[in-house]
Formats: sequence, C-alpha cells, structure tokens
Amino acid sequence: MPYTSVGHPTVTTIVERIQCEIRDLVRSDIPDPSAPPNIYGRFLVNQDFDVLVAMSIDVNESGGLTPTLSYMNPLTSFTFSASGTLSESRDHTFTENLQFSTRQIYIDWYSYQLAAKAGLDPKSLGLTAHDCPEADTNLSGTLGIVDFVAMAARSEGLDMEKTSDGVFGGTIQFLVTKSVSAVGPTWALVHFNGPGGLGGLSQVNTDKITLSFARGPNIGKPMLLPTLAQLTRGIVPRAEKRPTNLKAYLLLQQQLTSGINTQLSILQNSFRARP
Repeated sequence: MPYTSVGHPTVTTIVERIQCEIRDLVRSDIPDPSAPPNIYGRFLVNQDFDVLVAMSIDVNESGGLTPTLSYMNPLTSFTFSASGTLSESRDHTFTENLQFSTRQIYIDWYSYQLAAKAGLDPKSLGLTAHDCPEADTNLSGTLGIVDFVAMAARSEGLDMEKTSDGVFGGTIQFLVTKSVSAVGPTWALVHFNGPGGLGGLSQVNTDKITLSFARGPNIGKPMLLPTLAQLTRGIVPRAEKRPTNLKAYLLLQQQLTSGINTQLSILQNSFRARP
C-alpha cells in the first residue's frame, strides 16, 4: 500500500486512487465513444450508482537491526554486543467505510475541465479533477475497479437500459512487500541512538477493499451540469451529503460476512488437519 517517507500508511492515497479509478470510468473525453470505459460511464452515471467501500488495511512490520556499538541497558544491566541483533514487530489494522456518488465524481471532473478550458483557475474555485495520485509504491498502479463494472455491465440482471434493483460488488485483496537494505542510517531503538548497518527490514501488508455498487435516488432524473457562466461568477456545484445507500450497504455486509465465514472455515480445516 502507499507509504509516506517515514513508512506510515497513507490512507488518503488509497482513497484518491479509488476516486481516480471511478473518475476514469465516468469521464466523457475519451476519443472513441465505443471504448469500454465510456460505455461503463454511461452505465454508472445514467443510473446514478453509489459506490460503498469498506477499506481494511492490515500492516505487519518486522525488522532486524544490527547495531555496530555495544551499549548497556540501565534497566537490566544487560550488555548488548556488536554481534547481536534486535528485532521488533508491530501489527495494526485501520478500517474505514466510504461512499462515493458516480454522478458527483463526474460533475467534479466536468466542472474542473470546463473551468480550465475557459482559462479559469479550477483550484482557486475549489474544484477537483480527482486525478490519480503519484505512484509511491507498486500498489499505485491500479486497483482494478473497472473489472467489477465490466462484469456487471454484461450481466443480464444489470442491463444498462433496465431500472431494476440490481446491485453488484466484489473484494480486492492484495499484498505489498517492501524491503530495504542500506548502510549507515540514523535510527533509534530502546535506549540506543546512532548510525549502524540496517541488516534487514521487511514489511508485508495485507490490504483489502470491498466495494458495493447500487443505484442511487436520482435514477431516471437528468443530471444537472454547471454552466460556464455559473463558474465565472464563482458558483460551484456542491454535493449534498447523501444518506447511506441501503442496498449497497446490505450487499457490503453480505460480502464482509461471507469473507469472515470463509476465514473461519479455513481455520477450522487447518485445526482438523493437525495430528
């Protein structure tokens, strides 16, 4: 997953990546109108789809530090020699639920493009194009949200021209491994400060994003886009906070419960397999 320069998870980067991939699905400036993302954009925007996201970031950090100096721990009077290795591990989990409107993301992008083409400063107007964040790790390539939409758009129960109560979603799970090897970093551990060889540092992160798509309250209603005259006068479309999409929420809970049951089954089977 994305990390800051000090190695801490940047949840904001993941959220920006999700919004960016939805933006790429709904944007209307693709040269070929029959290109898949453009088709999916009409499918999502015309039916006012909401996207509910459950994000779970599990981080396990394990590192072995090799000091180059001997020191004494004043609490235990234990001498740690130059040949020793200190190891530390830490586990933590961050979870967050988010909801996005495909129409609102499209309106945000459209307003930004309209202002920029007219010579206005979109950022001074508080507009955002939901651009993709710069890649700070290999996770920032793509999350593959388009794959879920592609399958749904081809599903008989989710026909683009129908207005049934179909919902769809899925889970994206990924592992990111980060290793560092360097000589002479400055680091702190217990009561010791100083430069030393970083024998090995590895981070294995298991991250999971569960998405649920469901039609919103404005299905069948026209989407009102801002005009250049409005933007010139500083009138910027502001999204009203939507209540939680209950259909998306129910599917999300169903997926999360199914995932928990699957993990429990794996644990039970592993216990049974033990001699």
